Amino acid sequence: MKLIETPVNSNLNIKTFYPKVVEFFFGNTAINYYKLFSLDRTQLLLVDTYDKKQVVMINTKKKITRQEIDYAIHHVLKMTREDVKVHVGVKQELERAGIQFKRPNKDIVVIEQKNTKDSI
Repeated sequence: MKLIETPVNSNLNIKTFYPKVVEFFFGNTAINYYKLFSLDRTQLLLVDTYDKKQVVMINTKKKITRQEIDYAIHHVLKMTREDVKVHVGVKQELERAGIQFKRPNKDIVVIEQKNTKDSI
C-alpha cells in the first residue's frame, strides 16, 4: 500500500470535495485544518476540528479492509488502534439519514481521535 498526500494548492473549501459527507459529520463545526490523502483507491480526509481529529476513508470500488484501516491509523494519525474509535457502518448511517450520493460509494469508514493536551 502506498499513502500519497494530495496537495491542495489554493484555498479550497473542504465542502467542495465531499459536500454531503462533510455536511453530515461536521455541519457548522469549526475546522482547524484538513489534508487529503490517497491510499491505493481509497480517499482519506484528515480533518482536525479543535476538539478531535477524524480520518474519513471513502472508497468507490470496494469495501475498506481492516489492513487499510490499521495502515491509516498508524501512518496518518501515528497512533495504535486501541487509541482511536473506528466507525465502520457509516455508509449505512448516511443512507438511513436519506443522503444520496452523485457517485456511488462502496464503503465509508470514520476513524476518530480525541485531542488531548499531549497531542496538540
